Amino acid sequence: MKKVLKWILYIFVGLMVIGYFAGKNEDGNTSSSSTQSSQSASVAEATPVKASPPQKPVYQTTARKLFNDYEENEVAVDEQLKGKIVAMTGVVQSIDKDFTDSIIISLKTDNEFMPARLEMKDSQKAAAIALKKGKQVVIVCEKMSRIIGAPSGRNCTFN
Repeated sequence: MKKVLKWILYIFVGLMVIGYFAGKNEDGNTSSSSTQSSQSASVAEATPVKASPPQKPVYQTTARKLFNDYEENEVAVDEQLKGKIVAMTGVVQSIDKDFTDSIIISLKTDNEFMPARLEMKDSQKAAAIALKKGKQVVIVCEKMSRIIGAPSGRNCTFN
């Protein structure tokens, strides 16, 4: 009886893993919604009107200022950043990789133990290889939040 329950558990976990990867694509949408969007895209190609996607506004800041703003009022900063791309200027403190092998650039803040950590897109690997500590950079992130007291960006590129 224990073997049967163990196999049922293995099958259940296996199906969950398969479902997770099968339903995920680059945009984070499910595969069924991507087929609908591809059908609507083919209809849009038939019409001569071309509409470009609206550009998100850019929020310009520095790593030190964003850290201090988050310290003062995290809720207000998150509301200001909602729906915006964040362009952050700062001095490189470290260039690392995390457990998923993603490139992480840390920019100096007023607290040396809590730098702004920015997860770079894989396409930025060549620029990250050439980067040196202490260099001033501008990094543009699609998403910004505060994790464990420090600013944290995702889907970032060098400007």
